[in-house]
Amino acid sequence: MSRDSFIAVDDAGNRYLIHIRRSYINDGDLSDPHKRIEGLPSFHTNGGSVNKIDDETYEIVATGTRVKVVHE
Repeated sequence: MSRDSFIAVDDAGNRYLIHIRRSYINDGDLSDPHKRIEGLPSFHTNGGSVNKIDDETYEIVATGTRVKVVHE
């Protein structure tokens, strides 16, 4: 499983570290047993799960807080 992260900020200026978890699905066969494809990513923060609204906007599920990606 691969992990990346990015910073997002809410309307009040609070910053959140959003983690991206990427899982992989084994798609091998006898000719290539180690072949795998990337599954759907999931998003998380210390407060729990995060839903992706669009490429710039995410929502923290537990609080309903919407955050925007910070481009530094």
